[in-house]
Amino acid sequence: MDSEIRLDELVENKDRKFGANNYYYPCKIVFDNGDESNALFTKDQIEVAIERAYRNPEDMPEKSFWELLFG
Repeated sequence: MDSEIRLDELVENKDRKFGANNYYYPCKIVFDNGDESNALFTKDQIEVAIERAYRNPEDMPEKSFWELLFG
């Protein structure tokens, strides 16, 4: 798995509406056909995804031999 969202890459919500989050976590989405799109996640969305992965470890990709050896 090559995917990562870095929690140290925080961007400010510059045109923030009342009640909106102050910051987002940016990432790039790469689609099957090679097209790319930017995405912004809130801290709450990331926490929900972490909880989902914790509840469903069987759905996480298994590490390859090389990832186990050098990862």
